[in-house]
Amino acid sequence: MNMISYWKGYEEIHTDDGMVLIIGWYDHKNQHNGGNKALGVHWGDYPQSRGVLSPCVIPEATRSAILSGLLHQAVSSTNLQQVESITKAISFFHSHT
Repeated sequence: MNMISYWKGYEEIHTDDGMVLIIGWYDHKNQHNGGNKALGVHWGDYPQSRGVLSPCVIPEATRSAILSGLLHQAVSSTNLQQVESITKAISFFHSHT
């Protein structure tokens, strides 16, 4: 399924029972010169807009809580692949590019 054009340079960072978290640049209605860094969520091919996958943007405070919780879960379960993926997402939001 195609991703809505508002999401640019996105990457899946976590999947849990059909829920998919992505990171990337979100540019609402392509009006903000490339957009802002964002965490998004979708479930398979939901939600859609006119047959195009349209992940929801997670607010910044909630984004931090989700990533923190996922990192704790990954460390507690010694899931090194998940630790790497969540750490990459956290670094994405803290980098200046």
